[in-house]
Amino acid sequence: MKKFLLVFTLALAGFFCSKEAHASNRKAEGLLTLSDTVVFDISAATYSNAGGVYYIDIPISIHSTDLGINALDFWFQFNTSKLTYLSTTALVPGLDPFTNFNVNNQVLSNTTSGPSQSFSTPLYTEILMLRFVLTSACTEIYPSDFFSIFALVNGNLSSHLFVGPSGIPNFEIQQPQPYCTLSELVFSYPYTSVNGRAIQSYSWDFGNGQTSSLQSDVAIYAAEGDYSVTLTLITTDGCVYSVQNIIPIYPSPVAAFSSSWDELTNVVSFTNESTIASGTINLYTWDFGTSTSNLQNPDYTFPTPDYYDVTLTATSDLGCTSSITQLVTAIDIVELDNRSFHIFPNPASAFIQIESNFHTKARIIDITGRILTENFIIQANQITNYDVSILSTGFYFLESIDGEYVFRERFVVEN
Repeated sequence: MKKFLLVFTLALAGFFCSKEAHASNRKAEGLLTLSDTVVFDISAATYSNAGGVYYIDIPISIHSTDLGINALDFWFQFNTSKLTYLSTTALVPGLDPFTNFNVNNQVLSNTTSGPSQSFSTPLYTEILMLRFVLTSACTEIYPSDFFSIFALVNGNLSSHLFVGPSGIPNFEIQQPQPYCTLSELVFSYPYTSVNGRAIQSYSWDFGNGQTSSLQSDVAIYAAEGDYSVTLTLITTDGCVYSVQNIIPIYPSPVAAFSSSWDELTNVVSFTNESTIASGTINLYTWDFGTSTSNLQNPDYTFPTPDYYDVTLTATSDLGCTSSITQLVTAIDIVELDNRSFHIFPNPASAFIQIESNFHTKARIIDITGRILTENFIIQANQITNYDVSILSTGFYFLESIDGEYVFRERFVVEN
């Protein structure tokens, strides 16, 4: 690397000051008009500690279109209340990392009175690493901590740039907007470091009473409104950072419907009972299994008498949705007539015993008509044991299917 005499550097200080002020103004406007730029990248700095001493390492690179660069000189002052210069390391083989801090004028410079050494400098590559000792573990370093800066590339005054930390990235929500009530929102912070420091812990406050210490977790909002979500990050050095954002939550519809079957026409009439706390529902989507409809209250004829799962999805004017699937009856339910069909004990807590005077297939459904089991065989004049311990406390039906007819017997589960 080419080196310049320290006396030469100081003699031209007045000339460089005017040039420096002009270059700083251009940088403030986001313009770097000089062809060569020496970049001190604080945003790529790394932090470390050893024995209670905390360090920051700042890389240096040259950005240029000139492939013939073989000399770099820089000198600047820095905030000595936050930083103490320690060393410079070459990041590419063959490069002389000589750098000196002059305690008299508080200038850090890589200029020496020794002989020049030619070196072909790679561009857009970290070539030197400046190491400073930090005053404390959580001392933050910014471009404003460096001043009276000059840089020479191939012996010519060149532009320089201290790239500051990009700021603390905000957390992410994996679902697209709109964010709706009763929906699962996955909050995550996809970073393991902040400002070059390794993150040790994550602490979420979702603004709805929910908290979490996971890097990624789910929150559900029961009511609409604007919620302040805060994530507190603590690094391995004990540094605390906080990111916050206001999350708008919009009301979701509550999808609901009822149905009635006309035995004579075999038509099921659906009554839409969906509601929304505020706003409007502007789209209803029905799925009958073999067909769909967007009518608010449709009629539908199923192909054969049976039970059918029907799904209604209600969508608000803001794009929030809610769905419900119910078992719809399109078949006769009759009394047992002269058939014997008994369940005991009733109420039950572990097992029920089923006794029937006819051979049949049966299944268990809940009071909404939702099928809970596969079909199982009940033999005539025999006792069939069935485990109901996995069922929650409540009312259920043992349902027997015989051709186009359905027989039901109610029982109760107590835990």
